[in-house]
Amino acid sequence: AKSGRTTPTVSKMTVGRLALLFLEHAAIEYSKHGKRTGEYDNFRQALRSLTRLHHGCRVVDFGPKKLKLLQRALVEEGLSQSTINNRLRRIKQAFSWGVSEELIAVDIAQALRCVQGLRRGKTKAKAPQPKPPVSIEHVDAIKSHVTRPVWGLIQFALLTGCRPSEACVVRWSQIDTSGRVWIYQPGEHKTEHHNKSRIIAIGPKAQQLLNSFRELSRSDYVFDPQVGLDEFVRTAYGEHATARRVGERYTKDSLYTAIRNACDKAGVPRWSPGQLRKTRATEARRESGLEVAQGILGHSSKATTERHYAG
Repeated sequence: AKSGRTTPTVSKMTVGRLALLFLEHAAIEYSKHGKRTGEYDNFRQALRSLTRLHHGCRVVDFGPKKLKLLQRALVEEGLSQSTINNRLRRIKQAFSWGVSEELIAVDIAQALRCVQGLRRGKTKAKAPQPKPPVSIEHVDAIKSHVTRPVWGLIQFALLTGCRPSEACVVRWSQIDTSGRVWIYQPGEHKTEHHNKSRIIAIGPKAQQLLNSFRELSRSDYVFDPQVGLDEFVRTAYGEHATARRVGERYTKDSLYTAIRNACDKAGVPRWSPGQLRKTRATEARRESGLEVAQGILGHSSKATTERHYAG
């Protein structure tokens, strides 16, 4: 193991110890710009499920039957089919890593790969329910219940079809404003670890939106949460109230929370920022075809666009 600690022999290695060592590795492997990514949290959640049931079990005694026991326990917890399958996939990956570090025997990881994931119609686990596009009516309904920067983020995501995480980190220094259509190349995006570039086209309406924020931000980030918090505090407590200091940019979690709360205040069904991307893709396909929707979303495959975003 890379932690420098003394590790048990192969025969004495426990499931809990293997999980701990893997998470030390994952903290480095799944880190971006000095921060742990969501994938690290996914592994932590999967291994927490594993160790809750099999913490003290020796790895040499952990086989397919024990993994299936965990699978059934997760079904009983009420988790969805896709969540359970993803957790088991990550657990298998942790065991394969253990083999690569010579912490466990190869036949253990090979045996676990024989456990199949849950199949639709063959399990009582809930089938995954993809979220549909959000209606423009439900978007407009929350406008009076969000701050100006949050509304700007919503409109930018809707106009460009970018991911919420990309909208939150948009910076002036990453936007090429030299052409009729501006080009935004985010420094952080979902597929950067595959060495794929991400280009987001910003048309006239989105340009006008961004320009309205040009003088507001404290930093290079276009959408400043401090502006939003100051607005909220003044509205709630009066013009002379002072807001606490917050970070330079929004996160997708803080954006999700703001939208969820606004939906509750507006009395409309809750929707998530990711559904804006589906709305944009659906509109683009209806107006201009699948290839245009694919280009807006930045997918390398039409099938991905059709299957997930622009049905």
